[in-house]
Amino acid sequence: MPGEKKQQQEQAKQDEQLFAENPELAATIRQGREMIEQIRRSNDKIEGEEISAKMDQMEIIAKKIFEQVQEHPEKLPDIRRLMNYYLPTTLKLLNVYEEFDSQPVQGENIRSAKQQIEATLDTINVAFENLLDKLFTDEVLDVSSDITVLETMLKQEGLTGSEFEPKQ
Repeated sequence: MPGEKKQQQEQAKQDEQLFAENPELAATIRQGREMIEQIRRSNDKIEGEEISAKMDQMEIIAKKIFEQVQEHPEKLPDIRRLMNYYLPTTLKLLNVYEEFDSQPVQGENIRSAKQQIEATLDTINVAFENLLDKLFTDEVLDVSSDITVLETMLKQEGLTGSEFEPKQ
């Protein structure tokens, strides 16, 4: 797809500029993208709508986490455990599931392990959603502060029907 290739080239140029000053950020984002691609490849190989939906959700959340860190490099330390443990362990589980799923005969042990992995994907998705939400903490505090200041100023100017008298 020519449009997709051009988009990838433009992304690569933007990345080069952004990452030139922060090699650690560059390495983390690249590694994160590779891990997301591994999730995608596993999803393509594993059959089943329910697990596919869980993996799609995981991919979406992970992309958003890395987008947030790319936009706010100061949040890089907040995803260290994600990079060093959560994503690698998740990929290991997906690889095991993929291997089990490809077995022509699936006994009780394989079926049980697959069910455990599927249930764990729900937990992982909730955890990744919580991590993404945590990455927005500073922005939420800034918005709350801005709202408080704005409301106070509007009241002081008598523009909200408040108990304050308008300035004269």
